[in-house]
Amino acid sequence: MRNVRHTSKRLNRILLLSGLLLVLCVFFLMALAASQVDISQPEETISVPLSDWKALKERLMTADASIESSTNSLKQADSLTMTQATELKRIEGYQQREGESLNRIEGNQRETGARISESLEHNNRARAEIKSSLELINGIERRNQEQ
Repeated sequence: MRNVRHTSKRLNRILLLSGLLLVLCVFFLMALAASQVDISQPEETISVPLSDWKALKERLMTADASIESSTNSLKQADSLTMTQATELKRIEGYQQREGESLNRIEGNQRETGARISESLEHNNRARAEIKSSLELINGIERRNQEQ
């Protein structure tokens, strides 16, 4: 029984491989036939006077030179555009750093202004204390003189 199963599996494999090989051969033959059909068709030709041919060839050469010149100009323009983009990024970075510096300076100015205001307030209090002390001293001196 074992031998029959083994033989059946082997037969199935052989049949499957044979079928695949047959399909591949059919596709190959179809491709070969299609290429033979394409090759067998003659290419159409036209007759052109030699002077017209030379004039056409000259115009084509001129057009080719013009296209080449345009291509070079476009390459130069592209290069300049890339350079400008790089410079623009550099300038934007510089402007950003300058903006950050200005923000720091503004912060420092606010802090300095706050310190100056605080110092002025202390000075005014000190002046008021001095004035009060002077009035007290003057009052004491007047009392001493009156006695």
